[in-house]
Amino acid sequence: MKVKALSRSTADYTRETKSDIQRLPRNVDPALHPLERAREYKRALNAAKVERMLAKPFLASLTGHIDGIYSMAKNPWDLDQVITGSGDG
Repeated sequence: MKVKALSRSTADYTRETKSDIQRLPRNVDPALHPLERAREYKRALNAAKVERMLAKPFLASLTGHIDGIYSMAKNPWDLDQVITGSGDG
């Protein structure tokens, strides 16, 4: 029978003070993370979409409300339509 055990020094993972950052073991070997490239691409794509959505021309097109906008909804079948709602009274 073969037994394998991990042994680590507790000094490597113990914080000196409460304000220190907790150290976590990480392996950054790209061979162990085959989906990292796709994940990073998806994050960049989502960031670009949010940046484009919150651009000034989009915000300027939300005219017609006296008070602030309290809710927004989109049509799931037609992505060109955005409906906004406010409490104008």
